[in-house]
Amino acid sequence: MAINFNSLPTEKPAMGTIIPKGHYLAKIRKSEMKTPKNETRPDYFTAECDITEPASGASMGKFWINLFESEAPLVRYQLSRFIQALRLPIQGDFELKDLTKMVNGKELEIDIMPEERNDDKPPQRSVVDISAECFYPVGTSAAVAETAGVPVDFPEPQAYATPQAEPQVHASY
Repeated sequence: MAINFNSLPTEKPAMGTIIPKGHYLAKIRKSEMKTPKNETRPDYFTAECDITEPASGASMGKFWINLFESEAPLVRYQLSRFIQALRLPIQGDFELKDLTKMVNGKELEIDIMPEERNDDKPPQRSVVDISAECFYPVGTSAAVAETAGVPVDFPEPQAYATPQAEPQVHASY
């Protein structure tokens, strides 16, 4: 088969479906720990999710949630919101790899937006929208409630024992 080199793209295409800015339902298909390209950094947690538009139930494609061990406040906040949104009863010390045993098949609500770039090029992917609360328990209708000025409360999770180990922390992500 001949390739017409004049018709090849000159700009890098998007890395998948660009999900528009919005509030969506995410169902976690699978999760795992991955080694970053820079192997001096610690492994990170990733969850592959099916994204649907809540009102219509329309599929918006796949999305990956990545969580890291870090002392950075925003990274720790995202991890906290993820755990709260799934109503995981975690207390005390735990390791990110423990999440892979707890989250598959679970659902949460998530704020997503196209990545913001510092150049004039179009977004290459969608990312978690950190301008709001990021993750919410299913059924809290957090985006609607917050727009109406209604505070969103998370129920207290029931505690259970998790392995007591010192978490390995990396200063950046």
